[in-house]
Amino acid sequence: MRLTVNGKVMHFEREMSISEFLRSRDLAEALVAVEHNLSWTSREDWPRIVLQEDDRVEVVRIMAGG
Repeated sequence: MRLTVNGKVMHFEREMSISEFLRSRDLAEALVAVEHNLSWTSREDWPRIVLQEDDRVEVVRIMAGG
């Protein structure tokens, strides 16, 4: 399966939910926001949203500072 993640094409062996994708990349769900196919997603929906061929995902890390 091919996904575009933060502008970079990546290949995966199977479809997966957004939650599974984040775990596969060692990203803590509490510290990121996710846009899927140009729409921001709710953290509660991540286990139910299944990524598919040619989807676009933007992952933004939440950082403290000022």
